[in-house]
Amino acid sequence: MQSSVMKPSIAPEGLDGLKSLWTTFGELRAAVTGIADLGGPEIAEEANRIVSKIDSFEPTVTLIGQIKAGKTALVNAMIGQTDLLPSDVNPWTSVVTSLHLNSRNRPEGTQALFRFFDEEEWDRLVSTGGRLGELAQRAGFDAEQDAVRDQVLAMREKSRVRLGRKFELLLGTSHTYDMVTRDLIDRYVCYGGWDDGEEGEASKGRYADITKLANLYLDLPGYPTGLCLRDTPGVNDTFMMREQITLNSIRDSRLCVVVLSAHQALSTMDMALLRLVAAVDARELVIFVNRIDELDDPANQIGEIAANFRRTLKKHDVAPDVPILFGSALWAQAALDNSIDELPAPSRLALLNWAAANPCPDETDRESPQERAWRLCGVPDLHGLIATCIVTGPGEAMKREARDALSNLVTSIEASDIRFGLSDVSFPTVDSAVLEARIDEIGADMAATLANANRFAVDTMGERLKKSQAMFCDRAVEALQSHIDAYGTEKAWQYNPAGLRMMLRTAYKTFCSDVEREAEEIYDRAARRIEGIYTEMFGIDPGRVVLRPPAPAHAPPPTGVGKTIALDLNVSWWRKWWQGVRRKEPTAERYATLIVEETDSILDELSTEMGPELCRENEAILATFVDAQRANLLSLANATAGDQGRQGDRTDEKIEALRATRDLVDAMAA
Repeated sequence: MQSSVMKPSIAPEGLDGLKSLWTTFGELRAAVTGIADLGGPEIAEEANRIVSKIDSFEPTVTLIGQIKAGKTALVNAMIGQTDLLPSDVNPWTSVVTSLHLNSRNRPEGTQALFRFFDEEEWDRLVSTGGRLGELAQRAGFDAEQDAVRDQVLAMREKSRVRLGRKFELLLGTSHTYDMVTRDLIDRYVCYGGWDDGEEGEASKGRYADITKLANLYLDLPGYPTGLCLRDTPGVNDTFMMREQITLNSIRDSRLCVVVLSAHQALSTMDMALLRLVAAVDARELVIFVNRIDELDDPANQIGEIAANFRRTLKKHDVAPDVPILFGSALWAQAALDNSIDELPAPSRLALLNWAAANPCPDETDRESPQERAWRLCGVPDLHGLIATCIVTGPGEAMKREARDALSNLVTSIEASDIRFGLSDVSFPTVDSAVLEARIDEIGADMAATLANANRFAVDTMGERLKKSQAMFCDRAVEALQSHIDAYGTEKAWQYNPAGLRMMLRTAYKTFCSDVEREAEEIYDRAARRIEGIYTEMFGIDPGRVVLRPPAPAHAPPPTGVGKTIALDLNVSWWRKWWQGVRRKEPTAERYATLIVEETDSILDELSTEMGPELCRENEAILATFVDAQRANLLSLANATAGDQGRQGDRTDEKIEALRATRDLVDAMAA
């Protein structure tokens, strides 16, 4: 199998925590498989489900940043491959590219998979001009919308000519390969390299403008199992088509790394990127300030830059406590390639300057130039933060889920031992039909209770969102009218939508807290009622069977709150808007309409998509929990007729495996 992936020249320091996490998962997995045959087929089926859940664990780290920030070069350095993804300015990364490291879930025979936009997405671009065209339309700029649509049509026609009859056939499909090479990546994820005179499947950029997602499965020695790094194109593409794709990437991720450039202050585009991640919990966010190799005096400048960033973040209420790392992807690349001497002279001087301010912690250890560059490039520190965030966040959640499911599995086997092997008491035979009806009653009751609580929470959030929108609209219109009364419509004016975003985020987070609290309470009630069946129908003493309720679903951040709306556009845009509406209708009324039209999609996303989806996930978790307990109880009931010798048939080794598994889950819960 051909591949451009090679063994890193430097160990991926900082990721040891992830290796330890997978060691823990390995212990859980081995414990599950070790007791899978201690019960009936229902026990084996539940054991397989737990193993599949463990194997599918793959936390995603998403990197975002504008062009020239060095984001893709940083991704290359993080995986120890300095030239896998194109990191030069032209061509540039144009699609969301997911790098699956040592994946347990790689499709058989596949190392690269590329998905294309579908016909509906292209039709939306053509009919509206994408997000940019929609903004222009709602703002009353019909000419601008037509111009954007013309550009889309021209781009589509260029793609059609280049791909010929394959164009329509490719939309909505995917290509897979059993190798990963730079040429292959250039063909699918790079703009700017295509020459209209070139022909053939191998031409650079051939499929770039219709490629939506790229998945690369990399086998990297020394790296942890099951980690996904996602490189995004940012949100500054011409038609804003990929803004929502990037937002979805952030939402599906458990850690977002915002890559900024050290050689300039936070730009308008940087603030737009930070606005997109403002809804992300600070524990799931990192800022990496790249290109410190371009600073004249990093030893003194970095402290000033950090302080300025903190002030700006606090001013705009964007994750003021987020970790900020400084580094250089160029130094990392030089360290990996052992080419320090080939660095530009200013970069070498900056490295020496930064090294003088940050000497090697071990004074007795003489660093080589390669080791020094790697230590100071920021990548090891970023690796360490990633490992910490994953271990304490999704890793801990996954460990708890697997541990509790395993504990319940052990509990069901122990209940069988109590019933058949550890007592002389003659327990009554249990009617399976009656038992199943009882479990169904509990499941239906708890499901209805949860559904009612969820509906109330969703309705309440919808009311809060509408109230926030109306309140913001009233304030904005009042402020605009006051401005017009004082200065007329000639003087530029703009009203910052940050206040609205804060209110919408607050309403969503309150909803998530309410949903989580209700789910935890209902899950616990379901577990206690199912425990009662062991006592009431099987005669097992109260307290001998203790079930662990599942944890509620993780609530994704409301990243859609940060998407670009007309209210974010610049001052000259507003002046033109005023001129366009002055003769049509009162400016304040038109402005109120614009606010509602621009923000309704955000409210809809939260109240009709994200909110209900979180509720459905929690309802599915309850159903899975009840189904697992139903299987365990029915297995126990069906064994009453003639399987009482099962305990005696077990070997000492199997009995010890069960005891060891109980000790393992109890130790993890301590």
